[in-house]
Amino acid sequence: MDTDTAKGGPDDHGRDKATEISGRPDVAAGKVPTKVEVTVEYLPATKPFHEEFAPGDIVGAVRASATSFFGVADRQDRDKHEFFLEFDSTKLTDLGQTLESLLGPHRKGAHFNLIEVITQGGA
Repeated sequence: MDTDTAKGGPDDHGRDKATEISGRPDVAAGKVPTKVEVTVEYLPATKPFHEEFAPGDIVGAVRASATSFFGVADRQDRDKHEFFLEFDSTKLTDLGQTLESLLGPHRKGAHFNLIEVITQGGA
């Protein structure tokens, strides 16, 4: 076996083995993504929200864009209605957290759920 191929270098056909394994030349080269592809699903909606964000963008920006897309907002009537992003089965409450700190530096995409929390008589 060619040692370059085993280490991720070019194979006999000039292809980069690490790119072939990962399917992504940016990850194979150790590059940090400049955009994060975000998908947000909201159960009543027929289509998900898709948008690219910078790794330095905060969770609050994703939440604001997604709630606007779905036409929903926090509100108070007899009950308190609040919308949160959920990631890996965890409700995100720190809206100032960056996507990079949430996802890590090399992740190019994330899938969130938009959930509504209703507090009865919420004050």
